[in-house]
Amino acid sequence: MQQFEDRLRWALRRTGPVPSISKEVALARVARARRRRNLVAGLSALATCALALVVIVPLTNNGGLPVGQGPQLVHSGRLTNVVFTDQQHGYVAQERCSELHPNELLPNPQGTPDIQRECQYQLLATADAGATWQERTLPGPPAHKDAGVEIVFGHSLMLWVPAPGTLAVGSRNRRYWTTTDGGIMWQESPSPYDLGPPGSFGTFGLDDRHVFLASPPSGDVGEGNSMFPASDGSFWLECFKSLCVQVTRDQGQTWQTLSLPYSGPQQGVPGANWVATADGQTVYASVSTYQVNSTLIRSVDGGLTWQPVPGVTVPGRTGSGIALPNGDVIMTMATEAGGVLRLRAGGTALEPVAGAPPHANVLYRTGGWLVAARAEDGGDQPELNSLASVSPDNGTTWIAVPAP
Repeated sequence: MQQFEDRLRWALRRTGPVPSISKEVALARVARARRRRNLVAGLSALATCALALVVIVPLTNNGGLPVGQGPQLVHSGRLTNVVFTDQQHGYVAQERCSELHPNELLPNPQGTPDIQRECQYQLLATADAGATWQERTLPGPPAHKDAGVEIVFGHSLMLWVPAPGTLAVGSRNRRYWTTTDGGIMWQESPSPYDLGPPGSFGTFGLDDRHVFLASPPSGDVGEGNSMFPASDGSFWLECFKSLCVQVTRDQGQTWQTLSLPYSGPQQGVPGANWVATADGQTVYASVSTYQVNSTLIRSVDGGLTWQPVPGVTVPGRTGSGIALPNGDVIMTMATEAGGVLRLRAGGTALEPVAGAPPHANVLYRTGGWLVAARAEDGGDQPELNSLASVSPDNGTTWIAVPAP
């Protein structure tokens, strides 16, 4: 049972809501999702890109016919990151890929699948607060691995702001480029990217710049780029499959593990879904098992003590959350229906956030904008859905970023 819940937790974070299905079906779907992700990750190293579009291998079936005449394709989109440098200027790095459906793959004479795939890497730029978007040329594909830092899609460290007015894109083997004119001209760095002292851990600070903490959190923790930076300099991360969060208040020199309470039904092992704070003192977290609704808890003393938020009932499991500087809390629902909810500062009622993407699994702030995104999505149809929506006013209005 523990192994089953661990796999469901991982699938929920990486692929979105898990519908109400049997254990056997759920495990089969999780296994298929992992195989697909491993396949995509293994193939991504084949993609090299000097312009926005690079055809890696012509898409044909094993008989040499064009793909459109028979074999089924799988189309996928994946978000690297969204960065706004001010209220007007924003940038989105994303990609789309098409490949033969696994059912179409046949072994070659060596007995391995004859995989054929093409990918397109895209940088979109807006200079009018998201009213229009222009495509820019990427100098190279953002890294999927071998970057020296942890890669988490949707909020990847491979698109960032190294200095005011400068945008950077990172590729494999610590290679990176910078632009000061919004992606029109790029300059390759003459030296590999500096990853900080040995053993340090890369994440985002409050200003879209890289921060290298002295050491990574240890043990049972979630993904590194879901780490939440607070205005007091602390960094927070939920535990992966335990009722706890970890926090550092000294740039990673030391880490503290804080236990979380849980008083809900005991069907399954409870764990932390996310942790979020704006100032490092008022901290919110979501705890649940996979069979019951989430409980929203809060600490007003920097995580030393926790209590359920009075009067708040969360109608299902939550996937991610963010605490805004104005005191509001916004959370995504990891349910089949999805949705985004807001708890206003001092309130007890959860309000639906109109216009937000229904199945976002990534939430963060950049340049004063709120981003709600689905890190990756796809299917059998060539038309992809938008991967990210952005809001200039803390979720009151939303703008969908064009699909890759």
